[in-house]
Amino acid sequence: MTFDPNQLLNNPANLLSLKGQLAPRAMEEPSAEPVPPPPYDRAMYENAYGRLGLLHIANVVDLGCGVGNFTGVMVSRRQKPELYLGVDLSHNNIKVAKAAYPGWSFIYGDFNDPAVRQQYERYEAYLLLNMMDVMDDDLAFLDTVPSEKPVLFSMPRFPKEGSLRYFDDPALLRDRYSNYLAIKSVGRFSDAQGQTYSMVVAVRW
Repeated sequence: MTFDPNQLLNNPANLLSLKGQLAPRAMEEPSAEPVPPPPYDRAMYENAYGRLGLLHIANVVDLGCGVGNFTGVMVSRRQKPELYLGVDLSHNNIKVAKAAYPGWSFIYGDFNDPAVRQQYERYEAYLLLNMMDVMDDDLAFLDTVPSEKPVLFSMPRFPKEGSLRYFDDPALLRDRYSNYLAIKSVGRFSDAQGQTYSMVVAVRW
């Protein structure tokens, strides 16, 4: 299968019919000057953007979106804001993301909260970068993902500060998650510091 990343997420013919509406949000005054996002290593986000194409993703919710690093990749690829929603548990992160990417959708909240889940579960795929390794309840979270829902997540292959788990052997990663996910691929990439991660493309059983 040939994948053209330039066509990812921006084909209106592939966009799902989204059920429901997001909760009303207060109108925000546009910034007088664009607020640049903080500098960051784009390797993980570029890698995730490309791998989403393996699942023919039309729209995505970015759980644990931080200050919008993945949004920056979508903006650089001229994607449409309506194809994305970012969710984060930090008010400050959401504030920075909204200032950096006006017109894009970000909401504050715990994505395990049923009220928050109701706002994002209509999106086609779940993106979790730098999240599955720090969640106490990663398996409990996966148990709430609807069946046949695509999931893409990163996992360090080294003992990382702040992480609760890592898998230097992809077979061990598959062992942990195979009861919850049909794992399509476990890719490998390195960040600017040479640290190695797995990027997992899967579908909920």
